[in-house]
Amino acid sequence: MRSLIALLLSAGVVLGVTGCERTKVVATTCRTDDDCQTGYLCENYECVPREAKACDLVTDGNPILQPTPHTVDFGAVDSQAALLQTITLHNIGNCTLTLFEATLKDTGAGFTCDLCDTSFPKEVWPGRSIDVTISYAPGAVKESMTELTLLSDDKEYPTLRVPIRANYIGTPDLKAAPSPIDFGYTPQNSLMRRSLQLSNQGTGIAPIVIESIALSPSDTQDFALVAPTNLPRTLKPASIDRTAVEVLEVRYTPRTLADHTADVVVTTSKGTFTVPLKGTSSSLPKVTVTPLDIDLGDVTLGTSTFKTITISNEGGAPLTVHPTWGGMMFTTDFSTNPQLVPDVVPAQYVEVQVQVTATREGPLQAILNLETNDPQKPTVSIPVRARGVLGGGAEVVKLEMTFDNGTDNAFDDDMRNVDMTLEHPFGYVCNKQTPNPMNWGNYGTASWLAFAPKEEPERVILADSRQDGTYRVMVSYQQDCASVPTGLLAGLLGISVEALVGYVSGGLVPVNGQDVSSIIQNICLDKKSSAVTIKVFINGNLVAEKNATLGRKGDSTYVLDLIRQNSMYRVQ
Repeated sequence: MRSLIALLLSAGVVLGVTGCERTKVVATTCRTDDDCQTGYLCENYECVPREAKACDLVTDGNPILQPTPHTVDFGAVDSQAALLQTITLHNIGNCTLTLFEATLKDTGAGFTCDLCDTSFPKEVWPGRSIDVTISYAPGAVKESMTELTLLSDDKEYPTLRVPIRANYIGTPDLKAAPSPIDFGYTPQNSLMRRSLQLSNQGTGIAPIVIESIALSPSDTQDFALVAPTNLPRTLKPASIDRTAVEVLEVRYTPRTLADHTADVVVTTSKGTFTVPLKGTSSSLPKVTVTPLDIDLGDVTLGTSTFKTITISNEGGAPLTVHPTWGGMMFTTDFSTNPQLVPDVVPAQYVEVQVQVTATREGPLQAILNLETNDPQKPTVSIPVRARGVLGGGAEVVKLEMTFDNGTDNAFDDDMRNVDMTLEHPFGYVCNKQTPNPMNWGNYGTASWLAFAPKEEPERVILADSRQDGTYRVMVSYQQDCASVPTGLLAGLLGISVEALVGYVSGGLVPVNGQDVSSIIQNICLDKKSSAVTIKVFINGNLVAEKNATLGRKGDSTYVLDLIRQNSMYRVQ
């Protein structure tokens, strides 16, 4: 018996016994190409040389190229992120397909192809496939199209084209204004309201859907949200729909003496973002101003002087201060520097210069009102006096420009803006861009100033001229929007309404002026002309008043000539 087993082993035969059954002696050679050695393919569970599938060796050999899908369409794209799609190139023929080339027709359309940058030719064996990755990186808002051209030895379609297209409709961008919302000091159990404005600052026509708005934490007792009832709401970009602004009210009623915080959580079709809320009832701002009476003394016509007031915050919450001028005898000879006072943090102070540039003889009087958020002192009024006196110099000219731009003493929705320029006889200028030119020589000393919050009125003072000549006064229409929602514009810029007021009023806030200009131009639908009035004062006496009308942004016109002849001025 042992000799029989030894004989079977020497013959290379192994018997497997399960019960009374005998196992198969022949095993499967391969299941996939990976089971075969290099240069072989798995066909019918057997490894065969790849060369055996060449079309000249296969009876009726016919390679057939079939791409899947036949068309690549990325659809409407609303993101700048790169997108990928795969084309699978199948060889459904009975012999090896040779791919000679793969190219994109328009390389500037934003599409790329990974296969296109590789070496050719490439072989695709029957029943096999290779993948091509098409990527799309959106650029300008537009519809883009190209095609992938495939050159092969497919007998029926040696040149095969796969259309590729995408439509970048822009990227939505929801902005909140203001953000954060700072209620500042609010007495315990008192109610403070703030408006929150949401707008789509996106490009193109890409919409965004506001799905829900809620507070976090949801059980806060200090903040409340008057949620809109029109959700979900789709907001188009404000550049194409200026009414696409969602406005809601946020309320702050501090129940305890403490500092309070929460968040407004806005859930959109593009994710969520939060608007921080904060307020305090634990300590209030407390304003102290010194001095409370200012006498600037005698001021020679055409010269300036100032005194400094100190505004201190002795409380525990930030102090806001808004300077305004009043009084029966107020004249634009008075001004403050800066015109917008930054918030004063607790235990700190700011200094403000109270200035006068005398343009007329006699007493000059005004009231400087400091409006604050100190509940004990909502307004601090400071009398300001000076006396203009004649000197030995030439006459002093003051040009004062006003223009039609809505409410003069408030920042409303009217964004119209006109600038005034005084040109000296050889073309040098004094204006917003060059407020204090130093190169006028014998043609005098000029200074430009505009008053917050709307740069209106504008004022130019010309003094100390010692040479005759003709000066010209020009006005230029900078913005011609009769009505732009303030909150919308602030939201588009990603700043608060207060910051926007700061920019328009003289630049305490670092805002790109070109951005302001572009956005106003894009979203403004109601465009309206502006009437301009320029008054000319010589040594304080009104000698001329000229009117002009500017029809559209970019318009400019010379309103009057100021002629100095024999040391005397006249208006023409």
